[in-house]
Amino acid sequence: MTNRRDFLKLSALALAATTGMPGFLARAATQAGHSGGDRTLVVVQLTGGNDGLNTLVPYSNGAYYAARPNIAIAKKDVLTLTDDLGMHPALRPLAALWDAGQLAWMENVGYPNPNRSHFASMAIWHTADPAQAQADGWIGRVAREIGDPFCASNIGATTPQALTTRDFSLPSIASVDSFQVKLPGGLERAFGAMLDAPRQGEAAFVAQATRQMMTNTVRVQAGVKKYRSGATYPDTRFAGQLRDVARLIAAGVGQRVLYVSLGGFDTHAGQRGEQDDLLSQLAGGLSAFHADLKVQGLAGKVVVMGFSEFGRRVAENDSAGTDHGQGSVMFALGQGVRGGIHGSSPDLEDLDQGDIKYRQDFRGVYAGALRDWLGLDARGILGGDFAGPGWVA
Repeated sequence: MTNRRDFLKLSALALAATTGMPGFLARAATQAGHSGGDRTLVVVQLTGGNDGLNTLVPYSNGAYYAARPNIAIAKKDVLTLTDDLGMHPALRPLAALWDAGQLAWMENVGYPNPNRSHFASMAIWHTADPAQAQADGWIGRVAREIGDPFCASNIGATTPQALTTRDFSLPSIASVDSFQVKLPGGLERAFGAMLDAPRQGEAAFVAQATRQMMTNTVRVQAGVKKYRSGATYPDTRFAGQLRDVARLIAAGVGQRVLYVSLGGFDTHAGQRGEQDDLLSQLAGGLSAFHADLKVQGLAGKVVVMGFSEFGRRVAENDSAGTDHGQGSVMFALGQGVRGGIHGSSPDLEDLDQGDIKYRQDFRGVYAGALRDWLGLDARGILGGDFAGPGWVA
């Protein structure tokens, strides 16, 4: 009796999870695992509001040093990129990518009517909707267009809004090693019989999508067993997430978008110590990830795009930190990137209530990733046409 009750619960959950999505499931049943491309976008979220001015440093600008007498990056320490801009010294592991033309920085990125709330601003980036009228995440909409409910995943415990829609959430994988379908003891045979039984309509789509999910998890585990790391990753949680991303890509299960996060960038006090360490984690993890992909022969198929929900104020505060601001920087790296600085240096003499004015809409950067890298309908996913900086090679 207990097994039968568990069986019925399992069936009800499977159907409830897909109610109202027959069209989506129909596409999933025929396209899952065959999403029409072998390129992958890795999205890196820098949670908390990363300070763009101390990431990409305007070292030739006296106003920068005047506004930040205690936390500015000294000119002698800046990793020079142009006559005006250079990287924070903690980003040195990325210097080789810059030299190879495979690292791009997008300057003064933001959106209309900026919001300094972490929650509201992150929701705007996740939905690609500054009006905050859209509930579906932009990557969730990618899954709808592709027609594959398993084409994107978050590496972590909690699914970001970017990977959700009103009808479903894309998977969050806390650990690649444990990514598999686990049934209650004794139900394996009954569940298999349920999937093999002749069905019609929506139930047939449910069964086929479920079989595809189980097939994908088996392929992930098989790929994980074959994977041999091509680089030594730093001993950080962020680097571990990127190693799992590399393992998923190497497993060849057709993931088009993979999402990772690095938190702690809300540097209201003691910014230099905190941000310096976080940028070191970022650069160390990304450098190892790129080196690993090269050894796997996959570097030409993967691009990384990074963002934070907002930048920081230009002037430092009384606690040797910075408060919530507006415009900031985005970055992208990989062999498919047109390296360089995309946009002009921030005008520190023309501010909006002490903040850098944004000049590039982040949706234009997203559009490049969607249209030029993944080959998708950027206009349909983003709800409009947005000019981008042309960062995809």
